[in-house]
Amino acid sequence: MEKIKKHEKVSYAGLHSLADVLENCMAKYANYDAITDRYNNISLTYGELREEMNLFACGLQTLGVKKGDKVGIFAESNGLWMATSLAIQKCGAVDVIRGSNAPIEELHYITAHSDCKGIILRDDKLFNAMKPFLQKYRLDFVIITYSAGNVDTTDVKSKVYTHKDIINLGKENKFTPVAMQRDDDCSILYTSGTTGNPKGVLLSHENSIYQLEIVHEGFLAQPGENTLQILPIWHAYERIGQCYYISRGCHLHYTTLSGLKNDLANYDINTFMSVPRIWESIRLGVYQKLKQTSPILHNIFDFAVKTSIAYKTHKMYGERRITNKWSYNSLSTIRHRIIRSFYKPLHVLFSRTLYKKIKKAVGLSNIRASISGGGALSMQDELFYDAIGVNLRIGYGLTETAPVLTLRNVGDKNFLGSAGSPLIGTDLKIVDPKTFRELPIFSKGLVIVKGPQIMKGYYKDEEATKKVMTEDGYFITGDLGWLTKENNLVLVGRLKETIVLSSGENVEPVPIEEAILLSPYIEQIVLVGQDRSGVGALVVPSKEALEKCGISMKNLQSYKDNEKVLKDARLQMLIKNEINTHIVHKPNLRVFEKVKQFSVINESFSVENGLMSATQKVKRNKVFEKYEDVIGSMYK
Repeated sequence: MEKIKKHEKVSYAGLHSLADVLENCMAKYANYDAITDRYNNISLTYGELREEMNLFACGLQTLGVKKGDKVGIFAESNGLWMATSLAIQKCGAVDVIRGSNAPIEELHYITAHSDCKGIILRDDKLFNAMKPFLQKYRLDFVIITYSAGNVDTTDVKSKVYTHKDIINLGKENKFTPVAMQRDDDCSILYTSGTTGNPKGVLLSHENSIYQLEIVHEGFLAQPGENTLQILPIWHAYERIGQCYYISRGCHLHYTTLSGLKNDLANYDINTFMSVPRIWESIRLGVYQKLKQTSPILHNIFDFAVKTSIAYKTHKMYGERRITNKWSYNSLSTIRHRIIRSFYKPLHVLFSRTLYKKIKKAVGLSNIRASISGGGALSMQDELFYDAIGVNLRIGYGLTETAPVLTLRNVGDKNFLGSAGSPLIGTDLKIVDPKTFRELPIFSKGLVIVKGPQIMKGYYKDEEATKKVMTEDGYFITGDLGWLTKENNLVLVGRLKETIVLSSGENVEPVPIEEAILLSPYIEQIVLVGQDRSGVGALVVPSKEALEKCGISMKNLQSYKDNEKVLKDARLQMLIKNEINTHIVHKPNLRVFEKVKQFSVINESFSVENGLMSATQKVKRNKVFEKYEDVIGSMYK
């Protein structure tokens, strides 16, 4: 197996498009296994993947797809989508990406807004759902990737093909190469957003190629390694991840949420990337399984993890791998080094015995290194995986930055609580949100960035683009944070999420919410208090909390819609105690940041009820709007 050195500078000089770069890599690893998708019965080597891409590109070109055209792909992650995406780009066209589970109205909007020449749909079901739109508007073509022939094209103004039809067209015709430049348009990724219509993030080929040249030190994948793909195709983080794994000759295995547990174990996974919600579910699954099978083993494991967390935490502080300026002193360092020595023997014992068995049982035993991105990983999850020896690299970025801005490594470069340091060639600054004056280290401010990964702009929305760019070319992320002495970024929240109390004090809700969510009795929480006298909270209790207070889920589901608040006295006392207990985990908590009042509500925030975005981010404005009366009652 070929080995790539950790600090090797990767260069794709002379290659002008993302499709060219990855086709070159496919040729290099032609005999390696590339794709396994048992859910769609697909198995391809890199040589076969390259042929699939080229035939589909030739088929598209035969349909008239040319440089600059827009072609939509509305699908979920599957073994054919990457070849399809690269085929569009090989024609010089621009792929427009969205998930097939997105609201139909949103898919209609994206198709029209992006000026799609044609669209590629996942299956017959999606075609039938979009049929009213297809009867109204004329596209040059519609392609169904997985078709069972259960479609009625009556009154549809577009020519309809199957994936196989396009492959056959490719076999019957010859592809004409297209001259490309790195600054040419490559992809439009529509952000789900928390307000209004989605915005189309226009990325160039340079945006992605730069990332492939730079991120290896953080990702560290090797040819022939097994990876697992679970995130949706419209996720910029998943997209660059799959491109990176292909560039390294890895074996990509496609999975689903329901199949994740078995596939982790069955495929001998070496590395994979996912979002915090997945890592959280794996951790909770471990504890739940142990509790069901052996309460004694559950308690032993819980004790072991807490011991290892204590050891790792003191070790980190003893080595000054810290993210706050208050602990940079000799006495503190010596104290932590002494304390860690007491925990070390037990940690070593648990690592060699208990953790090995647990990781093997859940399919994590062969994980060399994996990545969490697309959102902030809770400190509880960071500490857990660090304790049991699962190397999680943390990344930070946005769709508008293609997406990676910073990466955090493990080992002697692992600073728990940080998002890592900026990629080579990325200029990241912390500035005052009002004056945009650059701030010194450890000063909280607005994160702005400049680099080769910054988007070309929002498609057909010059006004929105201007709002997020400074005059000297920095992208305004909207995130708040600070930089440490070692140039590690620590994120603390979003500028638009900041709560300004009537006293004028600013409160960043996310760190406080994360501290409270360490409670097993609180499933979700959103802080409130804009222009109020103090901080309040809307709390969604966990099933365990309800059962402890004798409230059955059946009775809860029978509540009328207007009965939003649970007023059971025992439940109120339990939640109050949990908030007060866990809020102490928030470092340097100021008096005005304490949660003074709360309401326990009987409905979770979800994508289905419109209170969360497709990327699992709470739509705070929607929550505030829905619970306006509940919030108002807190302050009477």
